Amino acid sequence: MTLASLSLAAAIVLTSAQSVPAPTDMGASVAPLVERVKASVVTIQSMKVIPRVTHEDPFSQYFRERFGMGDAPSRRETQMGLGSGFIVNKAGIILTNNHVVAGADEVWVQLGDQRRFEARVVGSDPATDVAVIKLNRPPSDMRPVVLGNSEQVRVGDYVLAIGNPLGLGQTVTMGIVSAKNRMLGGQITQYEDFIQTDAAINQGNSGGPLFNFRGEVIGINSAILNPAMAMNIGFAIPINLARQIADQIQRGGSVARGYLGVGTENLTPEKAKRLGIPFEPGALVNVVQPGSPAEAAGLRPNDVIVEVAGRRAEDSGGLQRIVQSRAPGETVAVGYLRGGRRATTQVRLTENADMRGTQVMGMQVVPLSPSEVQELGSSGLKVVSVDRRSPASGSLQPGDVITHVVLGTQGKPATAALLKQLEQRLTRGGGGRLVIVRDGYQLVLTLE
Repeated sequence: MTLASLSLAAAIVLTSAQSVPAPTDMGASVAPLVERVKASVVTIQSMKVIPRVTHEDPFSQYFRERFGMGDAPSRRETQMGLGSGFIVNKAGIILTNNHVVAGADEVWVQLGDQRRFEARVVGSDPATDVAVIKLNRPPSDMRPVVLGNSEQVRVGDYVLAIGNPLGLGQTVTMGIVSAKNRMLGGQITQYEDFIQTDAAINQGNSGGPLFNFRGEVIGINSAILNPAMAMNIGFAIPINLARQIADQIQRGGSVARGYLGVGTENLTPEKAKRLGIPFEPGALVNVVQPGSPAEAAGLRPNDVIVEVAGRRAEDSGGLQRIVQSRAPGETVAVGYLRGGRRATTQVRLTENADMRGTQVMGMQVVPLSPSEVQELGSSGLKVVSVDRRSPASGSLQPGDVITHVVLGTQGKPATAALLKQLEQRLTRGGGGRLVIVRDGYQLVLTLE
């Protein structure tokens, strides 16, 4: 049986919009629900070996370099990671977060009954923080979850989060869906469409399931805000998005997203008044990328996109989510307003290969979009994700924009190739500097 035949779509259950049971409907206890689903939740342990250059005194360095005595002394450092995940099928496929297994040399999965199995990473997508792993020798008694439909989740629905927070062991927390379609400005991942919940989520919960009260997984627990700033605010990747990404990973090992080729901003009543058009929620086009599908379909700056493929696009984030949920090569109907008049055009989406990003220095970076370049006034690379075990961890964070790389005395506009040169210098005991923009402020970071 091939991986392609193990499509997650077979596990999806499209439920009706009926209300989710309340705790009082369960005899004032959710214990029966927990008993039914907990065996499907696993703990994931990862191990990564990182070579570190050992600092040496100037006298030893001089003689080593003067007489060609080889590279600087180094040591191997082992770093461990801990997260959660859930079983998707009996063939040993498990879903988790990319940041749980990114860069791992070894991955081990522990079931609820404490049995441990070695696993491998089938593929991952840092842009959405979704990863697929597979047990090398899955046992015959694995208990897969049932995948729900995150489109039907409502604010106020009861949810359960199950995982292994802080290494305490399997833990269950309960709450409600606090918000949907939450975007955090690229702070966590490049493509954001989070379910927000007040069910307690802590380090170690990452990659674990968020269940509704029918026992269906509606999200993958992925992120928390700084506990010093906020409490009871956690975020989960909608399972419909995760399922789509995971299916692509299983079929081809990589993820391709639809590309329209426009830079947009939210249309507000004030902007509509300034443009002299009636206000309707939508995505105001600022930039049309030359040679893009949008240009070929006749879209122009100041058009307001309000619908794609029959789905409402009420803002820039909504437009992005819809377009990226479609496959490259697909033709979709785009409804837009031009001068207050409604029109429709057919657009054949392509793939923007550049937006797949580059893995370098233990992080993923992507080029800025046309609208981001226009807003910043400079080209650059946006940091999508950072492996907490990488040299960049602690210095760079998701959402940072790297504008220049300084390897000598002069800085050059940031490119993936220059970052790879810096990475090579770091492994040899050298260093360099990065000019970044974070929260509107320009910073210079020195890496050694």
